[in-house]
Amino acid sequence: MGQVRKRDPESTKAALLDAAEAVFLEKGYGNTALSEIAKHAGITKSLIHHYFGSKKGLWEQVKLRRFVVYAEQQLRMIETASPSVELLRASMAFYFDFLKQNPETVRLLSWISLEMNEDGCFQNDRELISAGVEKIREAQRLGYFRTDIDPRFILFVFTGLSLQWFQHQAHFEHSYSQEGLPDDVNDAYLQAIIKVFFEGVLPR
Repeated sequence: MGQVRKRDPESTKAALLDAAEAVFLEKGYGNTALSEIAKHAGITKSLIHHYFGSKKGLWEQVKLRRFVVYAEQQLRMIETASPSVELLRASMAFYFDFLKQNPETVRLLSWISLEMNEDGCFQNDRELISAGVEKIREAQRLGYFRTDIDPRFILFVFTGLSLQWFQHQAHFEHSYSQEGLPDDVNDAYLQAIIKVFFEGVLPR
């Protein structure tokens, strides 16, 4: 009599997350059915409920898996460094590089924005935003940044400038002349937004 093959829970969860991410990236959260994810993973739909509770629970874990490593590293940088212009510049470059290395994350963020599905903003993200805002506020008190701009707007602008590039880079490449641009257009754009951004937030 053949041996009954035991299912590895961690492998099963990983397979479900991989399948869910692939389908969510293609169709978005709202247009995705659990049956599609189960079929993609080669696993019964009941196992999704067993491991994640619901489609929303699975969606939250897909987002968490994408963001948690970045969020933890960025938070560590913010919490261990003194408030300064250089810290904000390094934080901006770190976020930009994360998006460049993770195009799937950019697509997830696009779906979240399109579907206005931000209820699942996980705790790491809230902590990161709160820490970033407070660090900018400290830098303002120390005179590194102008004080007539709300630190929440400063943080939102710098993340938006980075995300905008990766969401609409194809539009730039098709609609704007590439003449005179360096081969590494990503780095050229990063340097450009750093110049524009920091000339705006530094004290006059």
